[in-house]
Amino acid sequence: MIEMGVLRAEWTKFSSIRATMVLSLVTVAVSGLFGWMFGNVSATEYAATSAQERLGFQPLDMGMRGVFIAQLLIAALGVLVASSEYGSGTIRASLAAVGGRGRLLAAKAGMTVLTALPVSVAAIWVMYAVSQVTLAAGGAPYLMPGDPAASRMLLLGPVVLTMLALFGLALGFLLRTTAAAVNAGTAFLLLPVLASASPAPVRDFIQNFWPNTTAFQALSGTSALPPVVAYGLFVGFVAVMMIGAFVRFDRQDT
Repeated sequence: MIEMGVLRAEWTKFSSIRATMVLSLVTVAVSGLFGWMFGNVSATEYAATSAQERLGFQPLDMGMRGVFIAQLLIAALGVLVASSEYGSGTIRASLAAVGGRGRLLAAKAGMTVLTALPVSVAAIWVMYAVSQVTLAAGGAPYLMPGDPAASRMLLLGPVVLTMLALFGLALGFLLRTTAAAVNAGTAFLLLPVLASASPAPVRDFIQNFWPNTTAFQALSGTSALPPVVAYGLFVGFVAVMMIGAFVRFDRQDT
């Protein structure tokens, strides 16, 4: 159970750290920028393709490619919720004030969700709106919000990004330094991009079972796994990370 007093204290700490507030704004701004950029590039490519090639054009997938960058920023936001206290040395004071490691971790997880969710909603909706408007302006096909694929992205996309913020929070507790946690998170989340250069068995495993890959494939409707399995694999992975973070936080000295 997360006490409101502890949650308010976490908000005070979160909002007082300039990096977290700046990162939140940058995430939304970058999402809009990438929505425009990929929408513009995709519209240009569409204009240059043949009629046969245009049949396979996927406006949502083309316009939302920037989500792979947004995930890194959201994960970094989660990292800062934990690592900032280790960097400033205030973690001992926070523990003394809260009176329990589990309660403090739960409060930080709650704070992460409450801050990452609105940022994720804004990022996904801004990227979607900008990309689809840009596609339409360029004469390419686009999707209206009522389309099932667009609705799935707009409703579930922010949830996936928020879960990635919890993944970042777990890394922050596990590694305890911002640089190490951000670097590890970036490498993990971008590994699927490099999968094409791997041997076939490794490539197939990463493309079909890597946690963030399965979630994004389920969002776009291209997952080889049933959606429930794909999302379940992703959620289970984040849950294991959070359990690992609690075990390390509970058993080791600050």
